[in-house]
Amino acid sequence: MPAQKLPVEFGEWRPDIAELDTKFASEVENVFAGANSYLPFPSLLPFGTALPSNACGLYTARKLDGTWKVYAGTHTRLYTWTLAGWVDVSRTVGGNYNVAPGDLWMFEQTGQHLVAVQTGDDPQWIEIESGANFTALPGSPPRATNVKQIGDFLFLSGLATAGLYNKRIIIWSSINDPTGWTVGTNLCDMQEFPDGGPVQGIAGGEIGYVLQDRTVRTLQFLPGDTTLIFSFSRVLDDRGCVSKYGFDSIGNVLYFVSEDGYYALSGQQVTPIGQDKVNEWWLANSDATRRGVMHCIASVNKPRVVWVYHDSSASAMYNKQLIFDWSITRWARASIFAWIWGLMASVNLDLDTDGTEPGDADLDSAASSLDNPAYVGDRPAIGAINPDGYLSTLNGPNLPATMETAEVHLAPGMRAFVSDAYPLDDARDDSTGTLAAGTRERLQDAWTWGVPVMIEITGSAALYSSARLHRFRRFIPAGTVWTHAQGVQIEAQQDGTVA
Repeated sequence: MPAQKLPVEFGEWRPDIAELDTKFASEVENVFAGANSYLPFPSLLPFGTALPSNACGLYTARKLDGTWKVYAGTHTRLYTWTLAGWVDVSRTVGGNYNVAPGDLWMFEQTGQHLVAVQTGDDPQWIEIESGANFTALPGSPPRATNVKQIGDFLFLSGLATAGLYNKRIIIWSSINDPTGWTVGTNLCDMQEFPDGGPVQGIAGGEIGYVLQDRTVRTLQFLPGDTTLIFSFSRVLDDRGCVSKYGFDSIGNVLYFVSEDGYYALSGQQVTPIGQDKVNEWWLANSDATRRGVMHCIASVNKPRVVWVYHDSSASAMYNKQLIFDWSITRWARASIFAWIWGLMASVNLDLDTDGTEPGDADLDSAASSLDNPAYVGDRPAIGAINPDGYLSTLNGPNLPATMETAEVHLAPGMRAFVSDAYPLDDARDDSTGTLAAGTRERLQDAWTWGVPVMIEITGSAALYSSARLHRFRRFIPAGTVWTHAQGVQIEAQQDGTVA
């Protein structure tokens, strides 16, 4: 039988299902999911100066002129980023902050103030335009894990102040007054939930969501009702959010991670977005002891939701990312180390590059290239504080990418000999790119991977592999320029019968 050229697609990454003779990718790393391909995942590009200690909070607030201001927190201090570097804007009364190991600063903008909370200290706030230092949020609100603005009210949840409060209680401020925390005054009130476990946090917009350990409820403002103020309706029972930071919303759609996987919730409609896709894989490849501090970030300029987590107890930083593209309902993953992730935008520099602005090097200097994100500004996107403490955007050279096909019978009932493989991608300058063939004779056997073979000048790799079952692995090196990867076209022919 003559050799045939057969395309083997990477397809959608769905590691939870059987992959024999399917069109699903068995493994991907450091890529984004596309409609019919995989896309490169950029590395973190640092700029500015480093924070003096490890970060545990990151947020970007909007100023009156439409520009953005970046804030970050460490376990003891709060900072804002400027062209001259990080400026300490911590409180001047009360000493260092006391963020517990593993906990994060959570921020929320309310009007022209920024509120910052964590359970080790009283809630803090600062005036965004010209505030020099954070101070205690007036009104004596309780300490909290999370803060969220819903309509005209500021909500605190995950309460930690002893006495009147417990973790099944949420409290909201007076209407249009984030300093009003006297229950019964100007619609300030609190709600205790008798079941569902501790409240992890609150998300949403005009329709709010209360996420508990074992329940999710909607909350809806009742205009004119000074007795109830908000109505609460259970929409999910015996399933809630496993992490106090593992949720976010886009519009009125809530995304969250439960103890058994990933969900989207829109009003009363619950969608198990991770079922038969990534749930089981995630459970097997994440640190069970730290799922409670997984962090979710919803992008505002791409249809993506990112969960960052730890894969083992050996990693002090977040080192893994699961990315859900809600426009095509597909998943991908990446492996990047960072102390904290969040939405951020840089302060834009002009392009006169005359060296007169702090952080704006002279044009003849090699300090900053013209594609440095500091010259962009006003474009909020997912960013991070990298392992060295630098503010970083996802604008660096592409990460090394790995993609594997499903397991295939190239000659059903027979062995197949693969002589050649041609990658269906547009990777350029690919002198170190490789293809490898994985083989086994029976489904019960372990996979044996051949030596990765370099891509030749013809664009193909000579694999010379014979087996009953094959799968193929494409590796694109770090820094390679490419835009789409769809699969592998292999040249195969029958290689005898199976004994």
